[in-house]
Formats: sequence, C-alpha cells, structure tokens
Amino acid sequence: MPSPTTYNYTVTLERELPLHLVARVGYAGSHSYDLVTEGGQVTATFYGTDINRFAGDLIQNDDVLTRLNHSFGSITYSASGARSTYNGLVLSLEGRFSRGFISASYTRSSSYDDWQVYPTATNLSQYWGPSNWDAPNRFAFTGSYTLPGLANPNPLLRHLTNGWQPSATTILQAGLPFAVSTNAPFEPIFNASGTQVIGMQPGSGDYSGDGFNYAFPNAPLNGYKTPTSRSAYLNGLFAASDFPVPTMGTEGNELANRFWGPGFAETDFALLKNDKITERLGLQLRFEFYNIFNRPNLNSVDSNLPDSSFGVATGQYNPRWIQFGVKLTF
Repeated sequence: MPSPTTYNYTVTLERELPLHLVARVGYAGSHSYDLVTEGGQVTATFYGTDINRFAGDLIQNDDVLTRLNHSFGSITYSASGARSTYNGLVLSLEGRFSRGFISASYTRSSSYDDWQVYPTATNLSQYWGPSNWDAPNRFAFTGSYTLPGLANPNPLLRHLTNGWQPSATTILQAGLPFAVSTNAPFEPIFNASGTQVIGMQPGSGDYSGDGFNYAFPNAPLNGYKTPTSRSAYLNGLFAASDFPVPTMGTEGNELANRFWGPGFAETDFALLKNDKITERLGLQLRFEFYNIFNRPNLNSVDSNLPDSSFGVATGQYNPRWIQFGVKLTF
C-alpha cells in the first residue's frame, strides 16, 4: 500500500489600517490522495469494508447468504485510493489597543472526500461529496477590554473598581452534512411456493441484497433541499416515505452528504478581576458564562430510515453553564 500523500498550500495578504487595525485575506487549501479507504471515520481505529459480498446474493439464493467465496464469511479489506480536498477563504480583522483587543474572522470553505463508509465495496468515487466535518460558513469574534478604575483618593474604591476585565467570544457556524441511510436487513417476499424471492417487504433494507445492512435509498423527488428552521429539526425534516425504494438488487441513487444539520451559535462571556494583594502576591477572580444566552444548539439528526425519530434532531450541545474560579500567584 502506498503511503497517503497530502499537499497543503496557503497564501495571506495583510494590510495595516488606521486605528491600530490589521486586515487579512487568506486562502488555505489541501489535496490528499492514496488515503486508506474508510479511514475518514472520526475516532475510528479500525478500517476496511467487507469485500466478500455481491449485489443480488440474497435474491439469487432465496435469502441465503452464499458470498463470493463460500468458504469464508466477511473479508475486511482496505486499500489506498480515497481522496480528499479542502479549499477555504479566510477574511479577518484584528485590532490591539492600550486596554484590549478585538479579532473577527469569516471562513468560507469546502471540504470533499470519498473517505467514509459507503454501501458498496467498489467504485467508491461515486460517493465523492461533502466531508462529514464540512462547515461551509463560519464566523468568529473575540474581544477583551480592561476597564479603567476610578481615580479616587479612597483606597477602597480604587481597589474595588480597578482590575476588571470583561471578554467575550462568539461563534456562528453552518450545520454539518449527513446522508440518509437504512440499517434494516433484507426482508424478502417469496412466491406462493416459498421457493423464490420476488420482491421486498415494506421497511426492508439492504436493497442490493448483498448481506450488508447499510444502504442508501433513492434521492427524494424534490431534491436535496433541507429546511433550516428549528421547528423542522424538532418535528422532522422529512418522512421515510419521501425516499423512494430502489429497484431490488440495486443501491439507491442518493448522493453522499447532501442534507444539512442545524447550525451552531454560541456566545461565551468572562469577567476577570485582577488584584495585587502585596508586591509578590496576586489574586484573580474569574466569572465565566458559557453559552450565556442559553441558546439551544441542536445536533444529531437521526438519518436512519427505520427509526421512529427519523429526520429529527435528537440531541443538543451544552446549555448555559457558569464557572467561578480563584487563582493566586506568588
């Protein structure tokens, strides 16, 4: 197996602006080839697909799995042949001032590959599509400012009003792509004598009849347009009936990762208080608010056709939570 190869390339143009601001326009790209097939799975430590199977096995052999080589069960195999590509345009603006800084950036990007797990063991290039982690739009802002304390002769007031430093970070990001699939097994319909498979029962999966319980249906008749409202993700983006069943013995024509999950929006806020207790002893108080506006960020859209929650976002990221801290330096 040849070693995977990746080319990375970047270019950045910077321009200093008035008011201590710096603007940047950047491009980042990469191209990889000879990647290990199915190696793009997040957290996976085992790759490969069963190649000892063929379309129509369960159909031709009356729901009995015979396999290409009858002497073996599944044969897991990986090869060097997958590809991936990334292109990203990054616009940013930064400013540093006597009491703080701001930084804002926008990224418009595209990540494609054929590096995941697919219904077939051959011709993986037909599944070339958006990567599982492809977030085409992302905006990030962060800022920090040290508040001026009161110039008051009263030492207590000076102590209470000096050293306060608020900061905030905001992230707005588009949703991630997903594909609709089914993990249901092949459920045949036999002829009157029970000797020949003549069709598939409603709810059957494994449309190709190769014994691999992972299959794509046909694409919806209205295309790949995905509703983006929160109510759609909570009530269901679509129904299983929207996806036509392929002809028995074939895989569906759905393309990989053409539906989109819910976006992400979060603002974190922190308030720090720095004090000098003595010349060598310092005290810092931290008040940190994650997802301060308590926005529900939905995730985990159920894309498995047989599930009762199909098309529904079944999870969410952390709600608002608050953390207090104390740090001594000496």
